[in-house]
This record gives sequence, structure tokens and C-alpha cells, in this order.
Amino acid sequence: MKKTPLFKIVVSVIIGLLMPVLSYTIYQFIQSNKNEELIKSIYDRQLETILFSVNQNSWDVFNSWVSEISTNVEAVIENKSLQNLDSVLAKFVAKQPSVIGITLKLSDQYVTTWSRQKNRNFLTHRLWDIQKFESMLSKSEKDVLRMIRRAREGYISPIAVRWRDDEQNQISLLVFPIIVEGVPSVQPVLAGIFLDDLIYVNEIVARKFEAINDGTFVFAVGDRIKSSLLYSTEEEISISDFEKSARLWILPDLDVLIKLSGTTLEDVSKTRSRINLVFLVILNLLLIAGSYYLVRNVLLQMKLAKMQTDFVANVSHELRTPLAVIRMFAETLEMGRVKSDERKLHYYRSIMNESTRLTQLINNILDFSKIESKKKNYNLVPVKIEELVRETLDMYQFHLKQEGFQLEYNSPTDLPEIKADPEALKQALLNLLENALKFSLNEKKIVVSLKHQNNQIELSVQDFGIGIPESEQKKIFEKFYRASNVYERQAKGSGLGLVLVKNIMDMHGGKIKVKSKPGKGSTFLLIFPVKKTGEV
Repeated sequence: MKKTPLFKIVVSVIIGLLMPVLSYTIYQFIQSNKNEELIKSIYDRQLETILFSVNQNSWDVFNSWVSEISTNVEAVIENKSLQNLDSVLAKFVAKQPSVIGITLKLSDQYVTTWSRQKNRNFLTHRLWDIQKFESMLSKSEKDVLRMIRRAREGYISPIAVRWRDDEQNQISLLVFPIIVEGVPSVQPVLAGIFLDDLIYVNEIVARKFEAINDGTFVFAVGDRIKSSLLYSTEEEISISDFEKSARLWILPDLDVLIKLSGTTLEDVSKTRSRINLVFLVILNLLLIAGSYYLVRNVLLQMKLAKMQTDFVANVSHELRTPLAVIRMFAETLEMGRVKSDERKLHYYRSIMNESTRLTQLINNILDFSKIESKKKNYNLVPVKIEELVRETLDMYQFHLKQEGFQLEYNSPTDLPEIKADPEALKQALLNLLENALKFSLNEKKIVVSLKHQNNQIELSVQDFGIGIPESEQKKIFEKFYRASNVYERQAKGSGLGLVLVKNIMDMHGGKIKVKSKPGKGSTFLLIFPVKKTGEV
């Protein structure tokens, strides 16, 4: 089976353009759930990274405290000036708003504590509950030994204990070892930092939140034991609203919490996935529309090229036919073969008629060329249309009789003048008569009528031929158009006649209409406006 040009074009467009994008779109629809999970995991990792940076900052602050305390304690012990220890620790506590106090256990006999009362501007001695401290160390003996071992390896990992939790205070104790040369390895210095949780969160953690918060996220610190918030960057929010949490390394009973502002991870992932799919759908629609117009334009160009080829072939045939008749009759007359004057007159008329047809065909082509280049001009003058139509029909009468047509002409005698180009009007009428002659089969009759009504003059040309389908009645005024009817396709012609008639009517401020039914003939109406008396 031979492949048509249309089939090849459509297959090329589908394989080259549509198939890759459509395949990718289908793949994205199938993978939409995985895409949502991927987007969610990306955001999830981003939140984890932020929480890690908050924890790392808190850890760095704690390590700086350990370093400062260790340095001071080592200096005091090395200089054997334990009496200066109180003032050293007091200075440290004074600098840290969240530190309530420090306890140092240098040996089994010596424990000293420095503390600061809340809401006071001075430091005071306060003896902490030594038994409670010793009891905590005893219960956490294994953890203490592990902590000391890791400290000797260079890594400080404190033991965190909730020391007090009442309406006035929520205090945590951080215990860590200080490895000092000269102190027996089995009995290292144990230090304890007492922190006010709320002050610590607001001073240390919140400061980091403020540094990284650009309005995209909501941050908070929650108490896991009480299931309540100690701090939040947004009001009227609860722990259950947060999507991601991590233990605060320094104070494990507290969690750092984070969520996206104004939305959730699930909503973000779904929205991003849907937006991607919507853009893909739009891209597919644009691609399909573009492919459609591409195929359509290519087909139109192919159709136009075929019409132009047919035009050249038809014009060549139309030119050859009258030229052949003229040449044949002229040679016959020149050779003196025709003796009868009546027969000679018939030949002369045939030559004149074919010359007129040839002139009309050439004029159609020349006028169409001028119209296409917008150089066609019309000379509008007052015209008595009834006389002009009668003169044109008399000129065309002989040709109609030769083809076996009966011509009927109806016109009133009192028609007003119209402004028209006489030659253009003759050309329009001749084109309509030529079409009526071409597309009539059995009933060879043409009726030409003039009518004056509604301040208009109507010139109608009616035939009783094959007619025009309603679906094609607008297309027949397009250049090179050939109707789908088999007989119309076989009938020769340039395909320019009705295009010229329409242009002539447009330039005269008139209209052309067609009334037709397949098998019952066609009537073409040329409607000319008549200016009222006094109008310029």
C-alpha cells in the first residue's frame, strides 16, 4: 500500500516530536507518588540539616564552657591555690546568664559549689544537696566511667540530669570530667554545671534560630516530659503541629522542633509534584497544538502547490482550445475551402467568439495578478446596467447557441444608473455565464435577470446544472479552489473566475451571493447599491 504524504508527515511528527514528550509525561504520571516521596525526602533532609546546625551550635557553646572551666581548674590545681577557685568559678558564672551554678568534686572529701540566685545582681554561696549529687553519681557509675574513658580519648560527652522541676525552676545538671595532670587517674575532677532550661533555650538556642530564620520555617523547643513548648517563633502553635524534631544534645529531655511556615511537607511535595505535572500537560497540549498547525500548514501548502499545478495545466488547456479553433477556421478560410457566404459568416463568428473567450481568459489571469499585487484599479462611472447586460449577452449569445444552451433574459426598463466599471462588470457577468455553461449537464438553460428593490439592483445568473454542496459554497470564492464534485473536478478552468467576481463586487461596494442545491442548479446574485438622489 502506497503511503500518502499526509501519512508520512503525521508519522514523522508523532515519532520525532510527540512520542518522546508524551512518553515522558506518562512516565511522570506513573512516577508521581515516587516524585512526591522524593521531594518530601529532600525537604526532610533539609530540616534535619537545620536541626543538626542548631544542636551543633549548642554543643559548641558547651565545649567552650568546658574548655574555659578546665583551663581555670588546671591552673588552680597546678599552682596549688585552691583558695582562688571560688573567685575563678564566680567569674565564669557571672558571665553566663543561663548557668545557675557549678559544682566541682576534686576528691571524696572536697566538694565546692558556687551558685547564683535568680533575679539577683550578686553572687552568693549555696551548698547544694551533696547527698543527691553523690546518689546521682552512684546510680550512674557505669555512665560516669564511660564518660571518663571517652574524656581521656579527647571527647567530652556529659551526663545530663533534670535536677529540679517545679513552678519556679526547671534546672538541669550537666556532669563532665576534667582530666588534670597530677590528679590520680582513678579520681578525676568531676564538674557539674547547673542550667536554667528556660534561660538557656532563650539565650543560646533561640539566638541560633533567629540567625537562620528567614520566615520559611517555624522553630520551637519542647519539653518531652511535659509535652509543652518552652519557646516558639510562632504563637498559638502546639507540639503536634511540628513535622520534624530532634533531641537537644546537651539537654536530652528537650527537643528542637521545626516545620515549614504556613504549610506541611506533604502539602509541599504534592504541590511541587502537581505543578510539574501541570507544566508537562501544558507542554504536551502546546506541542500537540503546534504539531496540528504544522501538519495543517504543510497540507495547505501541498494543497496550494497542487492547485497551482492544476491551474497551470488548466490554463494551458484553456488557451490551447480557442487557439486551435481559431487556427483551424482561419486556415480553412485562407485555403478557400468555404464557398458559402453563410458558412464563412459562421466561421468568422466562431473566430470572434473564441477570440473573446481567449481575451477573457487572459484578462482573468492578468487581473488576478494585479489583484494579488494590489495594483488593480477600477474606473467607476455612471452605467445603465440593463444596456450593459444586454450588450454582453448579445456578444455571448452565439457561443451559447453553439453549445446548445437556451438563454432567457428578464429585466425591467426603468432601472436607475449605478456607479461601475463597465469592463469589470462585463468580465464578472461573462465569468458567471462561463461557469453556468461548464457545470450544466442535461438541462441546458441559463436565466439572467435584473431586479430593483430595497435601493439595490440585483443581477442574477441561474443555471440548472449540478449545483454546489452547502459545505463548499463559501470555499468556491477562494483562489484555485476546485469543488469535490467529480464533474467539477473534470471540468476545465483556471479556478479564478469567482475570485475575480468577488473582488469586483467588493470594489463596487456590492456583494455576491450564491443559492444552490446539488442536482438542482445554482443562482449567483450580484447586488449593487443604488445611490439616492442628491448623494455624491
